[in-house]
Amino acid sequence: MELIMNQKFENETIVFDGYNFIGCTFKNCIIFVTSTDFEFDRCSFFDTNFYADPSLPIFQISHRLSQSTYDDIACFWDDVYKKGLIRPAPHTVAK
Repeated sequence: MELIMNQKFENETIVFDGYNFIGCTFKNCIIFVTSTDFEFDRCSFFDTNFYADPSLPIFQISHRLSQSTYDDIACFWDDVYKKGLIRPAPHTVAK
């Protein structure tokens, strides 16, 4: 799992799978969670939307969210993803 520390992400679309985020800030981002192969610790989320695969264990994901700072976060799974309009693409976290 690739480690990303103390980075600030703004206005980005990010696939969390395969990454461990520590101390990162996400502002006005769209985050996709399609597996449980990710970690984050001491992260902050502001005006950020989460798209989570409904087959994932929601309690595991919500517990991770409860360990972070956030404002009005929206966590949902959208038909856009299920219809194939958005596909799991190469990770877009690189700056």
